[in-house]
Amino acid sequence: MATKKRNKTIIYIIILLLLLIPLFISLGIKAPEGTSYSSEYYHTDDFSFIYDLSYMKDGEAVRELNILDEKLRVISEAEEYIIADLFLFNDEYNKEKQEYPKSVGKVTDALISKKLANPDMPIVLITDPINNFYGAYEQEYITKLKAAGVQVVITELDKLRDSNPLLSGYYRCYTSWMGTKGACWLPNFFEKGAHKVNLRSVIKLANFKANHRKVVITDKEAIVSSANPHDPSSYHSNIAIRFKGDLIGDLLESEKNVIRLSDGEVPDVGYVKQNNSADGDVPKLRVVTELQIFNALLDNISRAKEGDDIKLAIFYISDFDILDALGEAADRGVNVKIIADPNKDAFGIEKNGSPNRSALCALARDHENIEVRWFATNGEQYHGKTALFNYKNEGETRVVLGSSNFTRRNLKGFNLETDVEVIMNRDDERAKEINAYFERISENKDGIYTLPIEDYYEDSVFKNILWRLQEATGLCSW
Repeated sequence: MATKKRNKTIIYIIILLLLLIPLFISLGIKAPEGTSYSSEYYHTDDFSFIYDLSYMKDGEAVRELNILDEKLRVISEAEEYIIADLFLFNDEYNKEKQEYPKSVGKVTDALISKKLANPDMPIVLITDPINNFYGAYEQEYITKLKAAGVQVVITELDKLRDSNPLLSGYYRCYTSWMGTKGACWLPNFFEKGAHKVNLRSVIKLANFKANHRKVVITDKEAIVSSANPHDPSSYHSNIAIRFKGDLIGDLLESEKNVIRLSDGEVPDVGYVKQNNSADGDVPKLRVVTELQIFNALLDNISRAKEGDDIKLAIFYISDFDILDALGEAADRGVNVKIIADPNKDAFGIEKNGSPNRSALCALARDHENIEVRWFATNGEQYHGKTALFNYKNEGETRVVLGSSNFTRRNLKGFNLETDVEVIMNRDDERAKEINAYFERISENKDGIYTLPIEDYYEDSVFKNILWRLQEATGLCSW
């Protein structure tokens, strides 16, 4: 009897260890070397803001699309090398419902054309494994690039921290070693009739991690943006910064680190700096990635004083620390204005408004000096990730923009992200331009861009609890 009881105890202990050990392994994963990077500031006057904007005017859809054309121009003018790090790089969607511009095909053709004209030029595309459905198959545009001699690096996501330890620990311990190649029999989530996938690739997807960067670098200039060259994303509203100067060298090194962590071949290319580092000179720019984006945002929010402005244009916002900091800023008299996607559309799928509606409605209820408006989307997404700070007493404007949403996964070192922080005088033309952009869309100048908070007001107790649990545990797509 005692032996039987002891055997049961041993079995219970083994089961408990099998359940707990993966959690501890997952929680103990460290961020890869070279991530959460902040460059020094560099002085440059050769930079510009670019944006895509989809909106309604006189009952008709208007598309002001500029970012893709600018990326294609930068690629075409490269002379020594091209390094592109692009999250979504495919044309997979339900083509029976709607047809989008062939964005990924244009970028693919531009890279191949450049390689054929310059066979010795190093050209590298870094992308996320979502485009190959996590190894279930190889996406056709990636195959074309490889065939033309372009180096394609598929980011090794398993080396990133786990934002979803309730699943990722078990994935690491019990299924990751099996890989994702092999027989595919499940329908593709992204496109009806597309290449089928397998259960192991679906499990890998459920880890909810990504190389979410949107960067193009050449020997001449660089672009950091929120825009993907992804056909069903073609009509999204986005924002980008294009720049020249010594900052390119630091951005290039941050991308080489992604190639290294993915066990790719690092190209022998560099940028010859002109020693334009900046102490007090403005305008000045720096690159921030992963956790350093969070630090830049929190620092800028914290320094805002009564009468200063904070303006956000954002696809997702749910990070508890950022929301708390915005509330505290509003309470001390800072004018906080937020334009956000209502989280109702995702490539033809209707969403429930999480996390933005619950998070921002609660924020506005608790802090009266916060104004929230929803972008009036019509199937596409308001996909910008931008924070603007006007420090009136200092005569200074700062902007943080790039790939990162304002969520725990994007800001706390789980995804790979790249942003640029810009510091300018208030009277700089670029500062005026981006302030005018906010005024245009918040005040509906010459079009219908935004709607008042009441149009998507959310006060459901259940949804409020749900998004908080999802944000805290990582059991969500944001």
